[in-house]
Amino acid sequence: MKRGTHLAALMALAAVLAAALSGCASSGNGKLPALTPALAAQEIIPGKSTRADIEAAFGKAAITSYADGHEVWLYQLGMAKLVDSLPYVNLVLSSADNKKELSILFNRAGVVKKYQLMEAPL
Repeated sequence: MKRGTHLAALMALAAVLAAALSGCASSGNGKLPALTPALAAQEIIPGKSTRADIEAAFGKAAITSYADGHEVWLYQLGMAKLVDSLPYVNLVLSSADNKKELSILFNRAGVVKKYQLMEAPL
C-alpha cells in the first residue's frame, strides 16, 4: 500500500472512530434524556419509592453501597470520556459540558431517601 493511501486510510479510520465516540454514553433504560424535574417528581417519591420501583422505571444503574447500608444509584448521560482524549475532537466536544445525571439515595430498607437530577447543556 502506498504511503499516501495508507495515511488516507488511517485518517478515515480516525474520523469514523471519532464520530462513534462522540455519541452519547448513558446508563439505565434510555429514559434519562427525556427526564425533566416534573417527571422525576412523579417517578421518584422519597419515603415511598423502592429499589424495585426505581429499577422498573429507569433500568440498571451504577450502584455505590456504603457500610451503613445506604446505597446511591447513579444514572448518567453524557459524551464519552474518550472524546476528551482525542486530538482535535476534544477542541469541539467536551464531556464535562454535556451531562445529565440522576442520583438516588436509598436508606437501609431500600426506600428512596432523596434524589437529585442535574443537567448541563447537551
